[in-house]
Amino acid sequence: MQPLQRTALRSARQLRSQLSGQSRRNASGHGHEAHDAHAAPANESFGKGFYIAIAAVPFSLALYKLSSQGTNEQPYFTRLIRDTYADYKTKWARRNDFHTRAVERAAADKVLFLTETNQSNVRHVDLRFPEQLNVGSPWNVPAGHGSANIDELIKKYETENFAANEEKLQQLRENKVPAEQPFDSFAKTTPAADDS
Repeated sequence: MQPLQRTALRSARQLRSQLSGQSRRNASGHGHEAHDAHAAPANESFGKGFYIAIAAVPFSLALYKLSSQGTNEQPYFTRLIRDTYADYKTKWARRNDFHTRAVERAAADKVLFLTETNQSNVRHVDLRFPEQLNVGSPWNVPAGHGSANIDELIKKYETENFAANEEKLQQLRENKVPAEQPFDSFAKTTPAADDS
């Protein structure tokens, strides 16, 4: 009896879900009031936009012909564009020339600072960022034109190395090279051993 009951419940559920999915139908009939004769079709024209677009073609051709009246002249709009932007060429040439002269002057000043020979009369230029004269790659610096003067540092290490080599030569002459000396054992001496 139980399998039969399960089957009946399952089919009732399926039927209920199908019925709830259907749309509800109203009792009123649609379109019953439209039994009258159909209205006459509306007379539609192309509209203002169409006629404006069509009229723009001959108007633009007439304007083009009017603007290029002279036989050897270019059209008006071409001349307008040419005359408007002609000043930029000279302005950019002046600006580029000024920039080139400024960079050349800065480079010449930097060479003067770097290659000054009289060290007692060194001029100090107070710059917040000294490399602003020539900002560039630190890896592509010609020999001798680095930003730091290391002559004193070279002298210091030359004297230290010379002194160390002299000391080693003296040890070799006296046969007192530390690596060739006999090994002293580290015998532990206590105060009690010294007393006895």
